[in-house]
Amino acid sequence: MENMSALDLDLLAEYLDGDQNEHGLDFAATHGFLSAIAVGPLFKQWLEELFDQKQQSVPKNIIEQVKLWLDDIRQNLANEEGIDFPFEVEEADVDSSLGDWSVGFVDAMFLNEEAWFAPEFEEQLIDLTLPMMVFSGIDEEDPQMESFRRNGQLMDEIAEEIPNNLNELYLMYHTPNA
Repeated sequence: MENMSALDLDLLAEYLDGDQNEHGLDFAATHGFLSAIAVGPLFKQWLEELFDQKQQSVPKNIIEQVKLWLDDIRQNLANEEGIDFPFEVEEADVDSSLGDWSVGFVDAMFLNEEAWFAPEFEEQLIDLTLPMMVFSGIDEEDPQMESFRRNGQLMDEIAEEIPNNLNELYLMYHTPNA
């Protein structure tokens, strides 16, 4: 069945970064959230959580676009094309689109924490999500995180790891155990 509407990132950006978006994350953070939903273990309540249980008050076309966006991310992962970032990943800073993206990613991950941190995944997960944790700015008290954030070159290097780490996470949760 052909989907009636095409994905329109401009429309999404306009809504998500605009004043009407009272309950959701901004554009970059929404992409991070959806990326986590796509690569991670199944989480059915993602839409409710994304709009803080207020998805009824979000325009129907926006909800449809968000679902299309998630489908698009999932399709790219399934085709081994990786996740396309809707912004430049070069700006390696907590206060950047990548920082916002990472906040969305980490949010979604912790909503489904038990499944993500299942014992057989935990060790690999901590390595693969370190860049997202660093860029999200959480754990501000953690001296190791802070030392990462002060090292511009290291931040650039770990930013570059994110697309590949997303593929690894996807395979980890979506490949039947050999």
